[in-house]
Amino acid sequence: MSYSIQEFENKYLQDFKKLRLLEEEKKKLDELSKAAKSELLEAMLEAGVKSIDNDFIKVMVTNPSEVISVDLKAFQKKEPVAYAELLEDYPKVTKRSESLRITLK
Repeated sequence: MSYSIQEFENKYLQDFKKLRLLEEEKKKLDELSKAAKSELLEAMLEAGVKSIDNDFIKVMVTNPSEVISVDLKAFQKKEPVAYAELLEDYPKVTKRSESLRITLK
């Protein structure tokens, strides 16, 4: 069945509203979770506790680390020919299924 954009929006308006509310709530919960994790990390470091494993949660303080990688965008700007050759010799294809991209307003 095919709908016009207006018909589709009218039919699914409640779903759009519900999704927006859920995404806003998720964002609030993510912020609360981040704050709680930060507070717990600070407390564990201060107390010298490296890990906790109880009935509620398993928490472990990880050591700081550093990751070095290649900045392909910078490489592409500085060396466009070499980048094109590299891409031709070592292509990596990643397939993604259909999905929704949602921007809250």
